[in-house]
Amino acid sequence: MAEAQSGTGQLQEQKKGLLIAVSASVDKIISHFGAARNLVQKAQLGDSRLSPDVGHLVLTTLCPALHALVADGLKPFRKDLITGQRRSSPWSVVEASVKPGEGGECGTGRRAGLGSG
Repeated sequence: MAEAQSGTGQLQEQKKGLLIAVSASVDKIISHFGAARNLVQKAQLGDSRLSPDVGHLVLTTLCPALHALVADGLKPFRKDLITGQRRSSPWSVVEASVKPGEGGECGTGRRAGLGSG
């Protein structure tokens, strides 16, 4: 019985660690934008061509933390209009975060400095 409780406690700590990693990454990104005094500066800090630090933060902290969280199966299924339930995967997070915009371009790509405009 004590071993089962110990195993459950370790599992809870592991899950908590996944959430803490995402939270710490978000805090770093928020801190990055905290240096901006106006919207123009925030836009510049969000453009990885002008501020490579933001790309580094996203690619080395946020993406791995989100990947670990989703791959762990903390929320194994998500609701789907057609199939009812669909298994969550790191790729489904990518698909959900990139919605087509005007002219077939990714709506989020332009804001992240990745679009053509």
